[in-house]
This record gives sequence, structure tokens and C-alpha cells, in this order.
Amino acid sequence: MKVEKARISPIQFMFAIACFIRSSSLLSAFFAPIIKQDAWLIVLMGMVVCLPVLWVFLSLAKAFPGLNLIEINDTVFGRIGGKIISTLYIWFFFTLTALNLRDLGNFISKSIMIKTPQLFLIVIFILICAWSVYYGLEVVTRYSIVFIIISSIILFITIIASLNIMHFNNFLPILNQPVMSYVHSTNIISTIPFGELVVFLMIIPNVDVKQKKLSRYFLGGFLLGGLLVLLVIARDVSILGNTMMYFSLPSYESLRLITLFDTLGHMEILYAILLISLLFFKISILFYISLLALSHWLRIENYRPVILPCAALVAAYSIIVFESDLQHMTIGRETTPLFWPLFEMLLPLITLIIAYIRKIPKKIKEKQKEAAEA
Repeated sequence: MKVEKARISPIQFMFAIACFIRSSSLLSAFFAPIIKQDAWLIVLMGMVVCLPVLWVFLSLAKAFPGLNLIEINDTVFGRIGGKIISTLYIWFFFTLTALNLRDLGNFISKSIMIKTPQLFLIVIFILICAWSVYYGLEVVTRYSIVFIIISSIILFITIIASLNIMHFNNFLPILNQPVMSYVHSTNIISTIPFGELVVFLMIIPNVDVKQKKLSRYFLGGFLLGGLLVLLVIARDVSILGNTMMYFSLPSYESLRLITLFDTLGHMEILYAILLISLLFFKISILFYISLLALSHWLRIENYRPVILPCAALVAAYSIIVFESDLQHMTIGRETTPLFWPLFEMLLPLITLIIAYIRKIPKKIKEKQKEAAEA
């Protein structure tokens, strides 16, 4: 059953991954207070740790060509087992959507429109995202290239403009934290956002690319997004030093300190525009993937009738998902890094192992070969 028949180019796919990761630079506050001046180093560690995880994702995609994650679960675990695991993934996808929607609402209500009720902002943005999702995958991913180009330009402008307030001794001393601080912080960034790339297993069947070249574009998007996050955090460390541990939005505070050409200040407005654009993209693609997964689970061929009901549920979920910013920060540092690997690392690995034990990929190749010969 094909719920989404649209196809996207491999370049769109690659930049969608990069944009997805880049939009998560907001979450550096989860690990910066733990690791302090070595926050930039944690990005590199997290990227290295996640390479085997990405290999698992790609191996699943290549072993089950044309199938998304929900269909893979049904094939490997059977009808009942697949339904149970897919139910967990649907909850995971909707939770990610709600969390990011709440982050966006928090940022706007506390930094830009402080007198506007947060619920109103959340409802407006989920409706805008629903409008984007209504037109399908091609529309959702179309502007990822534009977002990445604009965010990269803004990033390099802010780096150049902040050179006079950067202090490179803020990076020192290197590797001076307890070992467990590096393990904890690496686990955080490995699960948020790098491990969240498991969501792209839902749309890989819609990418117009040969299986042999899939790894190139997946890893290309991962490396590009990771590099941009690395530059953002390195800039913030050089400007704020260890004081970044006191801010929930280190990048926003960094840009507040920048003055361009001695007259043009308030560079934080660029950050605000960029963050809203990037989170709009991330929420849209997460909401789309959530609806796609739900449609496959319910075996309905069109997700559009459930867009508005699900948008209402996501808006309500985002309000109750955590009580305060402090609770959100605590969950992001302590609970999520322990729970999210179940969906991002353990289940995909178990699925791959069981698939090869049952020799399912071999059977699929034999069927494809027979079909080609016929």
C-alpha cells in the first residue's frame, strides 16, 4: 500500500536531513552546562558514535527496498508484532512533533511576542505546518535547500561580525572534564538530534535514487548538518565561554552581543527568523512522517482526512508534554538520552538482525530477480 506516491530528488533528501539536524542547534543547552567549554568537541564525538547507527538505518533501507519503517516492522515481526512496534514508533513520532512545537512556542512567547498566549502561537504554527503537509512530501522538503543556504550565510556573517568579541582561550582547557561528563553529553547529542534521523526511514522509499547511491546522500546530509551545528556551538563557546551554561538559548545570547559596522545591532533578530524557519521545517516533516506512519498503521490510502484531528491532538499534547522549561531541560538531560535509544538504536538493530536470521532480504532479492526475468 502506498500512501504517498510523490518522489523527491536525492538532493532534496540530503538537504532535508541537513536542515533537520541544523534546526536542533537550539538543544545545545541540554549538554552545554554538563561539558562547558568542550561542548564543540561533543558534537564531533556524537557524529562519530552515530556512524554505526546510520549504518544500521542504511542497511535496513537497502535490505527492504521500497518499504518504509512501518512496512519493515510488519514484514520482519509479523502482523501482530509489527503492529505493536509500529504503535511505539507512532507515539515516538508524534512526541517529537509535540516537543518541537512546544520549543517553538516557548521561544516566541518568551523572546519575541511576550504578551501573546503560548497556546495561540502553538495553534497558529501547527495549522501552518498542517497546510504544508496537506500538499505532500515534495512541498514539505522543497525549501530545505533554501533554509540551509540562508542559515549558512547568516552563520558565516555572525562569525565574521563576532570576531572582535571572540576569546579563543574560552576553549581552554580541553578535555578537562570528568569522563562521565563526556559520556553523558555524547549520549545526549547522539540521541538528540542525530539519532532522530531514524524518522527518515519513513520517506526513503520516496527518494528517487539508486540503492548504491543512497548512502552518499544520507551521510552527506548528516555531515553537512553536523558541521553547521559544530560551527554554531564553537561560535557560542568562543563568545560566551562557560557562561553559556546559564542560558537556555546560548546562540540567541551570542547574537545579542554582536554589533555590525558599529551601528547595526540587534543581530538576534536574524537568529529569531532563522530559528522559526528551521523549526517550521522540522515540525512539518515530523508531522508529515507521523501522519504517514499512522496511515500505514490504519491501512488508509490518504492521510489528508486525519490532518486536522491530529493537528489538534499534537497542539494539546505539546501543552501538556511537560509542565515547565526546567522540567523540559531535566528530561532532555536525564530521561530522553536513556529512553530514545530504544527507538533510534536498539529496535532498528534488532529488526536488522532478525531480518537476516530469517533471511528475509535474501528472499526479497530472489523475488525481485524472478520478477525481472519474467
